[in-house]
Amino acid sequence: MNFIKRIILILSYIFRLFLAYVYIPHGYEKLTSKINPQEYIDFGLEGDFLEFYLIWERTNFIWVIGVAQLIGGVLLVFKRTYFFGAVWLLPVSIGMFFCHVFISHAADFLFFDLIVLLLNLYLLLENFNLIKSTFFQRQKTWI
Repeated sequence: MNFIKRIILILSYIFRLFLAYVYIPHGYEKLTSKINPQEYIDFGLEGDFLEFYLIWERTNFIWVIGVAQLIGGVLLVFKRTYFFGAVWLLPVSIGMFFCHVFISHAADFLFFDLIVLLLNLYLLLENFNLIKSTFFQRQKTWI
């Protein structure tokens, strides 16, 4: 294996493990505990973001997010399933990022979620040929 491919493989492993490290505990936390609003206020996430998060908790939608994060994080760990995990977590990553863009406006969380989104996109783009052959096949007819 040449040097560039080895670097790409190492980056892939690092990014996968980092994203799993981010998603698994946060997904588990959403499934097992209630939030402490004071912690969010201490981080500067009061106001609309805190109300938004509390609505998720009151309606139990937080379970959907927690399950998605937990399953996606576990899928990222294994070589056979990491691509599916990256696809699975793309909407979660986009949602996290835009939640801070439009609701909280917290720069530190915005930058962290941007990094998470970019790492997720990297894992998808390193498999661009698979995506291309799956979604962009030549069709014989328009319909």
